[in-house]
Amino acid sequence: MASSDPFDDQQEPELDISPLIDVAFLLLIYFLVTTTLQKSEADLSLTLPGIAQEDSREVKIDQMLVEINSDGVVLVNEEITDSDPNDRDLPNLTERLSRYSASAQVANTETQVIIDCDEEAVGQRFVDVLNVCSKADIKNVSLAQ
Repeated sequence: MASSDPFDDQQEPELDISPLIDVAFLLLIYFLVTTTLQKSEADLSLTLPGIAQEDSREVKIDQMLVEINSDGVVLVNEEITDSDPNDRDLPNLTERLSRYSASAQVANTETQVIIDCDEEAVGQRFVDVLNVCSKADIKNVSLAQ
């Protein structure tokens, strides 16, 4: 007996996916070519290991602490420089701050002088120290409490 269905002899229909794969690869190539590539490494400021040559290293110059006690004695970094309260020129302080300013200029750094004046010190002694700083071309002067 023969079957009345005319499609019995035919095989199950198949789906050919090779054109679909071709289209997917073409789209992939299109988007790879048209998008701009961003280097995420360029955003980070990293120095990768390797041979690096530096011309010179930055030299840090320490600050100078100038103290004026109640007797008018001037100390620089806890060393007595000028002990005569009547000598308004302060020659030792002038020489020391001039050397300090010259070494800071050679090292290409800023000078910094901190003045710590005793409450009972004569005001003229403080002005004398400021004049010496001006002679030594030191512009960054601060006061300690």
